Amino acid sequence: MGQQADEALLARLSTLIDRPVRVMVVCGTQIRTILKFGISEMVPEQLELVPGPGCSVCVMPEGHIDAYVKIAMQPDVITATCDDLLRVPGSTSSLEELRDAGVWVEVVDAPMEALDLARRYPDKIVVFTAVGFEGAAPDVAEAILEAASEGIENFCVIPSIRLLPPSLDNLFKDPELNIRGLLCSAHVEAITDTEAYAQLARRHHLACAVTGFGVNDILKGLITIVDQLRSAQPDRDNPFAGITSNAETTRVQKMLSEVFFATDSDWRGLGSIAGSGFVIRDELSLYDATKRFNIRIQQGEEPLECRCAEIISGKCLPTECPAFGISCSTRNPIGPCMVAQEGICASYLRYTFGQT
Repeated sequence: MGQQADEALLARLSTLIDRPVRVMVVCGTQIRTILKFGISEMVPEQLELVPGPGCSVCVMPEGHIDAYVKIAMQPDVITATCDDLLRVPGSTSSLEELRDAGVWVEVVDAPMEALDLARRYPDKIVVFTAVGFEGAAPDVAEAILEAASEGIENFCVIPSIRLLPPSLDNLFKDPELNIRGLLCSAHVEAITDTEAYAQLARRHHLACAVTGFGVNDILKGLITIVDQLRSAQPDRDNPFAGITSNAETTRVQKMLSEVFFATDSDWRGLGSIAGSGFVIRDELSLYDATKRFNIRIQQGEEPLECRCAEIISGKCLPTECPAFGISCSTRNPIGPCMVAQEGICASYLRYTFGQT
């Protein structure tokens, strides 16, 4: 039944598309599905699916990794981080290399787990690497506010939250990119400022769809995008409206404003983007690890042979990178796109070439 449904959706897509269309797939999980099941080869030739900067680990500048490493080496520190971040190389080392050398690095799935570590080890300072997009910010803010309310002073965060709409807005200013559609994942349901996405769609006249992570979901989303483009009013619909309740949105936005404010932020290979990052307010500076340890995050230099920035910008494919699968592999990664589970290079190598 599932295969028949997919075939019916593909047939529908073939009847709808009558011109070349480039659709940016923002979410790394959806890109992984597209590569795993060969969706790019299934859809009509005129429909091109382009990966975007939708992997939060992939867009971390080398300077942030260096800051994580420097803080992790401080006395009496426990670094709590996600598994994806462990192997991302900085200029001198990675968190995995530090852990192998005896530095205390713990893998956690959520900021509240890091806060629990602080409760269990009151004689240590637990530092959480807060990596993610805007959808991850509420959980980080909640952990900081809970630590403050309980008077837990041995917990802090390295703020590395990135905001996708400003980065996408920056990318879409390039006319050569020629993106006509935007496929967003159901992760948008966790985002409180969906109006930023709606404004982005209107500003760049993009057809948009919010969908799940399965083949069927993605095909339905692509049909929605193509259908909108055929109407000649691609931005007429707001697929982000009503995703979260007003009461919940208000509560979370209030919490975020208590903890963070937006500022210019560096992205790996993309440079500084205005208003694209969250930093912790001065009133809560005790919980900002960069201020607590007096660490200044530098932008860092990217490896010359790595084309990660162009890949996450939709400007080239992993196979166009001279290091891909040769000097850069999942076992010996040069850039984060080959490390993270949602990294486009790692997914491309695994599902297109069958290498792990």
